[in-house]
Amino acid sequence: MYSTALSIPLPSDQHAALSTDASLLSVSQAFTAVPDPRSKHGQRYELPYRLPCLVAALLWNCNSLEAVGQWCCDSQLLLRRLFGPRDFYTPTGSLSRRLLPRLSVGHIELVLAAWINASRPACDEEAVALDGKAVRGAATDEHKAPHLLAFCTHESQETLLQVRVSEKTNEIPRASEVLPCLPKRPRVYTADALHTHADFMEVAHVHSGATVLAVKGNEPPLYADLATSFNDPDTVIAPSEQDVTVDRHRGRTETRSIQVSCGMNDYLAPKWPLVREARSLDAQREGPQDRQEDEGGWPTS
Repeated sequence: MYSTALSIPLPSDQHAALSTDASLLSVSQAFTAVPDPRSKHGQRYELPYRLPCLVAALLWNCNSLEAVGQWCCDSQLLLRRLFGPRDFYTPTGSLSRRLLPRLSVGHIELVLAAWINASRPACDEEAVALDGKAVRGAATDEHKAPHLLAFCTHESQETLLQVRVSEKTNEIPRASEVLPCLPKRPRVYTADALHTHADFMEVAHVHSGATVLAVKGNEPPLYADLATSFNDPDTVIAPSEQDVTVDRHRGRTETRSIQVSCGMNDYLAPKWPLVREARSLDAQREGPQDRQEDEGGWPTS
């Protein structure tokens, strides 16, 4: 057991794929592009060997540098087959602690993003979600927690690109700047209400994409228009454009209803020219002691 935390093992097929020669060798070749800040004199572990070992061990749920070294020790037959005979196979945790802070984070992120994109299918149209999070554990007395913006696929859950958001700006302009760096594919981009802006929809459209965005209080006129339209008794919603689901779990019942309408397209066109349909989602939760209601709208381009 390498991990001191709750073990969340990879599926057996992913473990098997991880242990193949092609998987580790391809990432090793990618890491040759990362500059090595160390002197060549007395160097035991070059980066194209050290970094793939770290990546593989992390995917095997090793959550400490000592555990990574133990994984290397247990996997010497695999490493010997991949990298050939070596004098040393097992880097220590102290060595990694001295090396990793000296590496260029930007170079590593670009290398990994290029490696992941190269491994994607040629006709990749999987939907991508934008999400930004503050890495609170990385905060110090001198610096705030870094804020990262990631572009992740919905099904395979691969991070295609991740960038740091400067303290002098926010996610909104960074998303529009970084999205064109992804391969140009006819895919759907989803994001929270922070990115519900006509300019972002235009960037995705130029990049051959479509968007599904949430509408909340950050766009009061748009939210009010959609709420008025869906609550109007004269609004006609065809049976094929609405649905209801009911989930029951541990004595709690959640009822979700969704309605889809294209009736607002012309009205919204002056400010939201790329809107093709709007959706209203209503969720009601009932339990032994509570009852909650959530409402939201999504313009879709």
